[in-house]
Amino acid sequence: MPAPIVEEIMSNQETMQDDVRDELSEETENQNQPSCDVPADDPWLANAYVTIPSTQQAEVRKRMTSLLSDMLSTMMDEGVRQYASGIRDGIDAGRETVRASGHMFARLRRFLSQPVWIPGRNKKPKQYSRGTLFLIDTARFGTTFAVLFFVLFSALNYQSFWAIAESYIEPLASITAPEQEDSVVIQQELTEKLSKVPSLHVAGNSYAILDVLPSVGPPENRIVIPSLDLNVPIVIPPRTALLAENWKQLEEDIQRSLQDGVVHYPGTAQPGQPGNFFITGHSSYFPWAPGKYKSVFARLSDLHVGDEYWIFYGGDRFRYRIREKKEIRPSDVSVLDQPVSKRIATLMTCTPVGTTLRRLIIVAQEVDPVTGEDMEIGEHQTLDTTPKLRMDLLPI
Repeated sequence: MPAPIVEEIMSNQETMQDDVRDELSEETENQNQPSCDVPADDPWLANAYVTIPSTQQAEVRKRMTSLLSDMLSTMMDEGVRQYASGIRDGIDAGRETVRASGHMFARLRRFLSQPVWIPGRNKKPKQYSRGTLFLIDTARFGTTFAVLFFVLFSALNYQSFWAIAESYIEPLASITAPEQEDSVVIQQELTEKLSKVPSLHVAGNSYAILDVLPSVGPPENRIVIPSLDLNVPIVIPPRTALLAENWKQLEEDIQRSLQDGVVHYPGTAQPGQPGNFFITGHSSYFPWAPGKYKSVFARLSDLHVGDEYWIFYGGDRFRYRIREKKEIRPSDVSVLDQPVSKRIATLMTCTPVGTTLRRLIIVAQEVDPVTGEDMEIGEHQTLDTTPKLRMDLLPI
């Protein structure tokens, strides 16, 4: 509050107090008796215990009300004046800023429009404006930077881009060619072996030996994605870093394990168990880095909801059907959650290819290998109905 207003309020209060004290003294003298017994030698107590008549109380209240009203009115008027002054100052400052900006842009326009002569290819000078030269240099720099970035980016991630391009150039070659080649080789071997058979086998049931053998998984853990023609080993890194909450060491363990395949993320569920079986793999990596799986998940984005893949883990096989496909931020660790009421699996890789900006997440539900029905908690896979092998069916 400004000092003049404070001084005026204090002056009015002192005047009112003097008037009230004079009136109280006159009334006390007229009545010739105090309202209570107080020591005569204590003036403060004498003034404190004096009774004020009702007529004077009303007058005091009226004067106090008038004084408060004047104070509030003065304060409001002063506040309005201050706000008005501030608004006027702001408007003036804005006008000054606009005026200065106009002068600055005018000077810049005059500078950019100044003519400049540049020697041409035939040594004949050409006239340009400074603004035109600035745009030409900017376009040249931008084009050069874009070309260099594209070349370096492609060189660093050529394995991933080649894997993606190859699937579009010859979409059936990666699937049919190996099968045809294998069938030719197998047929040649069968022809050679057939000539060495010592005798015919005993006639009996028509079951072949491969039909009656139990279906077992490979000796190592693997993930098989038929639609991407992928058959990749699953590596299990140590869990000591996770137990010690040593996140730097955990990252190093995962990166080291990614050299040998895709990684079963430490601490997540195993296939067939309640929870989230989490697999991560590279979509691209430095060409000079060790390992041959640097682009194993480069085509993971080609998977769609409804596609299936197989997991061979611990000698057993597990079938999964994709339910969800999404992209998340690297800081979103909720994808590592372990729901106790589900049997799901998650595939993760970096996206877009060649960057670490986001993470591609593929969530799948475990289904029965035989019936294809969703697997519930505690439910076992359907038993193989293939008949048991009889000894009399074996060749002599």
